[in-house]
Amino acid sequence: MHSKSALQVGISSSAAAVLSVRPLTATFGAEILGLDFTNSVAEETRQHIQRALTEYQVLLFRQQFLNEEQQVRFAEIFGVCRTMWQNPHYPAKNHAIHYLSNVDQNGAPLGRHPDPDSAFWHSDGSWSHKPPLATVLNAVQVPESEGDTQFANLYQVYADLDQANRNRFAKMMAEHHVDISRASRNRRWPRQWWSGQPQFDGPLHQLAWWRKVLLRRWRDGKVNHPLVRLHPITGRPTLFIGDHAWRITDSLWSKGMRLMKEINEMEIKSNAIYSHHWQTGDLLVWDNGSLLHRVMPYDLIGQVRIMRRCVVLS
Repeated sequence: MHSKSALQVGISSSAAAVLSVRPLTATFGAEILGLDFTNSVAEETRQHIQRALTEYQVLLFRQQFLNEEQQVRFAEIFGVCRTMWQNPHYPAKNHAIHYLSNVDQNGAPLGRHPDPDSAFWHSDGSWSHKPPLATVLNAVQVPESEGDTQFANLYQVYADLDQANRNRFAKMMAEHHVDISRASRNRRWPRQWWSGQPQFDGPLHQLAWWRKVLLRRWRDGKVNHPLVRLHPITGRPTLFIGDHAWRITDSLWSKGMRLMKEINEMEIKSNAIYSHHWQTGDLLVWDNGSLLHRVMPYDLIGQVRIMRRCVVLS
């Protein structure tokens, strides 16, 4: 078991002097003990929690059986919450809440993953011109032994690069787009339609889909982020990659996509990974600017996994 003292594992935290902290790994992550978010917390405590997120990157609070309003109030410690799209089988009452659930509200299995793309390393909202600060997840019901969430420390990923790759990546920009990044994997590129077993509804439907996506991309503007990005709060360099980054810019699409795929599939060393095994009532908040995350497999029919999510813009 990890010590409650952050200093013993080499993590320096100004918040540790006031909060009861148990590090989750030797390099990042902390469980904060002794707080109850069913009620509001003092301003001083809020400030210490804000600093703790910046320093530890992911914070765990156990036994937090919150309702929607309480979770949003907790999330607002870190900033303004984004309006979330709704799961039609498990809608929320609060516009800032989204449910990730493999059952409907009557408990009937849906037989499909609520967000299959979340199984790939990604940073929430990296496809935005100003990516969101943090994500908050509260475990309503979880499988006994499956469905963990893994986190990858982008500070550490960058630190583990050799100098040649640091210099090479420092010159690169990556374009992020939530739809285009998933198109290749879901076999929506025209060149894939007649190879293998394409998963699409027909060429006309696909052409209409591409027209809509590209027009929206033209209207909203391309979202490019430096591959080596300085964290907006700490100023520390991170390798800002992940599933939404679909190509390296300033090159042909095919070449840029191939290079981005190679970068996204680089080995992430174990010292940069934390695997969280969920318990009902777990409340996690993590820094999207310095972490990737992904959900691990679970039995979609035999196990129930209901997670309540909100995303903090700034």
